Amino acid sequence: MKKLILIIGAILIALNTLIGFIISGYEPFNYWLANLSFAISIGIIYAVSCSKMADGFKIGLSSILSFTGVVRFFCMVFAPAVFVNNILLVVAIVILCVEIICVSASVLVSKKG
Repeated sequence: MKKLILIIGAILIALNTLIGFIISGYEPFNYWLANLSFAISIGIIYAVSCSKMADGFKIGLSSILSFTGVVRFFCMVFAPAVFVNNILLVVAIVILCVEIICVSASVLVSKKG
């Protein structure tokens, strides 16, 4: 399962990069941010699957993190190609902070951890 997470992440990053090279309207700013978003999501999901927390927490967190990762990815894809006044970039950062808080809280609350 853990290797599958890494393989799927590598495929998604490669596919996004390939699409970024093929489609001229897909700005490099956006596909690099989207690749970063994929890498962060895969890293967090992999860390959750390797942790010593209870299985219920792992399953729930993996589902939630997958969903929020997709939302964060779409924020990165449709964000304007600037850092200044970029509301979608702010939304993606807030989602990332919520993900980190959820994982941290789950590690603290889990009986196995």
